[in-house]
Amino acid sequence: MITFQELLELRTDYFKSSKIKLVRHKDSRKEYKDIIKDRAALLEYQKEQGNPVFKNTDYIISFIGQEGTKSLLFGFFKVKGVEKNSQNNKYYYDLEEVKLKELDDFIDRVVINWGSSTISWHQWYHKQNKEIVELLPKGYMGDFKGITDFVLDYQELKKLINNSDANRDWHLNLSSINGVYMILDKKTGNQYIGSAYGQGGIWQRWSDYASSGHGGNQKLIELCANKNNYESNFQFTILKSLPSNLSNREVIKIETLYKEKFGTKAFGLNQN
Repeated sequence: MITFQELLELRTDYFKSSKIKLVRHKDSRKEYKDIIKDRAALLEYQKEQGNPVFKNTDYIISFIGQEGTKSLLFGFFKVKGVEKNSQNNKYYYDLEEVKLKELDDFIDRVVINWGSSTISWHQWYHKQNKEIVELLPKGYMGDFKGITDFVLDYQELKKLINNSDANRDWHLNLSSINGVYMILDKKTGNQYIGSAYGQGGIWQRWSDYASSGHGGNQKLIELCANKNNYESNFQFTILKSLPSNLSNREVIKIETLYKEKFGTKAFGLNQN
C-alpha cells in the first residue's frame, strides 16, 4: 500500500526540503461538530492555538479525524507568521491555503491511517509515514444511515444531490420512497413540514431545494429573497417514510397531520 508521503512525492516537488507538519483535527465538543461542516470556520479554528505548535514549520497538511485512526485530507497550508495575544496567551497563525492542481483532486478524498498515537495530533511529516487506506469517490457523503436517522444542512444537501453517482445508496433509498420531511430554520427555530410523492420520491423533491434553496414554498421564497444565502440556515430531515404505492391524497393527509402536531401553520413556515 502506498503512503501519503509517496503519493505527494510522485505528484509534486513543491514541498521538497520544507519543514512540514501533519495535523489531525478531532474534538468531541459539540461546537467542533458544527465547525467541520463549514470549511471557512474550520480554517479559522486551526489558526488559533494554545501553544506554539507550528513553530519552525513552513507548511502544515491538515486532516479531519474520523472513526478510529482514519483521517481525511482537508488541505495544505503555508505558515506565514504568528502573533501571540498577551491577554489570553493564545497564538494566532497566519495560514495561507496552498492550491496545487496536482493535489486538489485529493482534498476530501484521501483517507490515511494516522496510527496508534492519535493523541499526538501534530507530527512531523518526514518522521511519520502514513498509509493511505482509502480513496473516496468525489463528493462522497458517507454511508447511508437509514431513512429517519440523519440530518443534512443545506450545503450537505447540495453536495449529496450534485454527486448522486458517488452516493448511490443515498440516491437509491431516497428516490424509492415517499415521505413527510421537516426543514428547520436554524436561525429562528421555525419549521416547515412538507411531503414528497410521485416519481423520484424524496430525492426528487429535495433536488428542488438543492437547486433553488426554497423549493417553491412561499414563506421560504420570502426568506431567501430578502437575505443573501439565507438557505444556508436550513436543515433537512425525514419524519416519516411512506410506501410509494400510497396515493397523493393519502400522503398529503399524513403531511397535514404532522403540520398539526408541530403547529407549523400557526407558528412555523407553512402557509397552508
